[in-house]
Amino acid sequence: MFDYAHLEALLAVEREGSFEGAAKSLGVTSSAVSQRIKLLEERIGAVVINRQAPIKPTHVGIELCRHAELVSMLEENIISANDCVPAAKDHRRPVLKIVVNDDSLSSWFMDVFIKDAAKDAAYMFEVSIADQDYSIDELKYGSVLAAISINKTPVQGFTSRYLGTHIYRATASPAFVERYFPNGVTLEALQRAPALRYSAQDDLQQQWIKENFGKEILHDTYILPSSPGFVQACLGSVAWGMNPSQMVDKYIASGELVELVPGASLDKALYWHCSRMVSDPLKYFTQYVVEAAEKHLDQSERHD
Repeated sequence: MFDYAHLEALLAVEREGSFEGAAKSLGVTSSAVSQRIKLLEERIGAVVINRQAPIKPTHVGIELCRHAELVSMLEENIISANDCVPAAKDHRRPVLKIVVNDDSLSSWFMDVFIKDAAKDAAYMFEVSIADQDYSIDELKYGSVLAAISINKTPVQGFTSRYLGTHIYRATASPAFVERYFPNGVTLEALQRAPALRYSAQDDLQQQWIKENFGKEILHDTYILPSSPGFVQACLGSVAWGMNPSQMVDKYIASGELVELVPGASLDKALYWHCSRMVSDPLKYFTQYVVEAAEKHLDQSERHD
C-alpha cells in the first residue's frame, strides 16, 4: 500500500511546479515535501520527480498522480454518499486535471464550471490549455483524466463523446482588408499580410489557406497565446486570424470585422474524452459539458 501523504506531496509538486510551492499549499516545510517524495521513491524503487528545471513528475510519477486523484475521488464518493461518515475538519475536495483548448474555454466552456459550481461541485479542476488537434497526446501520456479533442477514437481506457462543431472564421478588420487585400484575397496577398498564430502547434491558418487556395504558404505571423487576444488584435487591425464564430459573429454583424472569404469557414468537430475509471463520478460534470456544447457549438452535422 502507498502512503497517501507521500502521494499528496507528489500531486502538490506536479500542481505547483516546485517543492516550495508544494510545501506552501500543504502547510508543511519544503524539507518535509522532499522527504515524502524520497520515501515514495524508495518505496517503489523509481524516480518520480525530475528535479531539473522545470520540475515535473517522471512518467511513473504522472501515473501515480492520476492514481492519487482516483483514490481521492473514491474517498469523496464514500463521504458524500453516506451521511454517517463525517468529513475531516481539514477535508479538501479532490483536484482533477483536465485539458481544454483556449477557444472553448474562452467562448463556452465556462458555462460548465458555472453550472457545476451551482450544484455544489464535488471536485476542483486544474485546467491545462492545449490545442484540440494535439490534446490527445496528453491522454496517451496519462497526464490528465479528461480532455477536449478533435479525435473521435478514444485512447485505451477512455470514452469519447461528440460535442459539436467549432466553426472558425478567417477574420480581419475592414481597414486591414483595405490595406493588405485591395485587389481581393489571393495567395500573393496572404503571403504579405501578417496573421495570428496561437503557438508553434497552431496551424489553423495554414489549414484554412490550403482548404481554400489549394496550397500552404510562408507568411509572417504574430505568436499570441490568447483567444480573446486574437479577437482584439483583429479588431485593432494588427493581423488576420482564425476566430471561433461564437467570439466574432457579433463583430461581423456590426461591420467591425469581415470574413476574408465570406462563408469559407474551417470546421472542427470536438469530442469529450474521459477516463473510464472516473466516468461515473464525473457523469454530472460530463453532462454539463455536453449541455453547454449543444447550446453553443454547431449541431447541424452529427459525428457520433
